[in-house]
Amino acid sequence: MTTRSEFLGAGVAIAAAAASPSPNPEPTFPPLRFDLPAFDAILNAPAPHKHLFASAKLNGGLILDAARSTVNAYGDIGVSPDEVQPALVFYHFSSFLGFNDAVWNEYFIPLHPKSAQSDVIAKDFATVYDGKTRGNPCLHKTGKDGDTLIEGLIADAGARFFVCNNATKYFAGYAASKLKLKPLDVYAKMAANLVPNAM
Repeated sequence: MTTRSEFLGAGVAIAAAAASPSPNPEPTFPPLRFDLPAFDAILNAPAPHKHLFASAKLNGGLILDAARSTVNAYGDIGVSPDEVQPALVFYHFSSFLGFNDAVWNEYFIPLHPKSAQSDVIAKDFATVYDGKTRGNPCLHKTGKDGDTLIEGLIADAGARFFVCNNATKYFAGYAASKLKLKPLDVYAKMAANLVPNAM
């Protein structure tokens, strides 16, 4: 393509192709109802030591280990856990961590065996899920000192969790297509079943 008219003609063709409806349109999800005052209150909490952790992958729950290690390190220098405010952001594949047992049992666990073994999601999922247990394997505290699980971080340091809405919409659509459900129903259930202290 060497002339301006050829370039413009190709652009019109691309625009026309993009404007034509796809055979399987993406579901239209409702607008996010985000509680900005609650978010601001978390950001402005009076804890003297605030730490942000973020992860795109499940990676064996390493983000939880990092938060626990930070709380423990403060303890080593005499700082009480209630003076530390860990905030963990779950996005991309790590968003799975932000949902409670109901979502894991209804959507994530049933999808696990249906994923191709070479699937990137399935491989990352296998770093936290053993194929046998029920519910979110990173949620419930064990009662042991230095518990790295979500409830343990909440109990000891009031940890806060933030779950990516874009990832939630993506996985709602993915789960709905694989399990023959309505995407908006799956999204609504996921949004209503976050782990404690999560937005």
